[in-house]
Amino acid sequence: MASVVHVITVESKAGDIVDSVKMSGYPIHKAYLVFDKEEAKKTVDEVKTTLSSLVDVGEVKLEDDGVYSAVEVILKTVRSEVDKGNTVLFNITDSDKLMCLACFISAQISSSDIYMKSGSEITRIETPPIKQINEDKLEILRALDKEGGSVDSINRLIELVEGKLEEQKRYMAQRARMSYHLNGLEEDGLVVTERKGKNLSIYLTELGKAFVAMFG
Repeated sequence: MASVVHVITVESKAGDIVDSVKMSGYPIHKAYLVFDKEEAKKTVDEVKTTLSSLVDVGEVKLEDDGVYSAVEVILKTVRSEVDKGNTVLFNITDSDKLMCLACFISAQISSSDIYMKSGSEITRIETPPIKQINEDKLEILRALDKEGGSVDSINRLIELVEGKLEEQKRYMAQRARMSYHLNGLEEDGLVVTERKGKNLSIYLTELGKAFVAMFG
């Protein structure tokens, strides 16, 4: 049976977090406590002690202070639950600016809802739909990620995605198809390209890495 998983940011307000979960009106079968500062660990332990008597509780420590590095870590956790058929909710009751942004972006990419306790009420935030990336484009993002985030030519990318370069006529079709997909990915901010002599270097952006974390 599918479970409802709450991804909960933690800073310093254990009482507000616990109250927000109780007041949310959502079922809860599992919780992940997300934090990015060592001083938040005491609050994490308080919340964990309270919730673990009712549900499974995990911890997610963010090691970097970048928004998209946080998104990547969070989405890997979210994906592990979505792949099981579970529903994920974000609770940003106790969030600093970075955590709030990271959770909003993560919720949008994963098509999840957000809620928070505001005074004596619960505010629910439905994220707007994000543009869907087709499987051909996802294959390109995966290939770039496996290569460490970049390749130095379209030919190399074709080899990674399609396995080999075809004879001249088919190669031109391969190259045209790859160029078409790269243009779309660049317009969406998922890759950037840079001309270096006769070759075109292709780089995975931070947003592109986030898509790989969720869909790769």
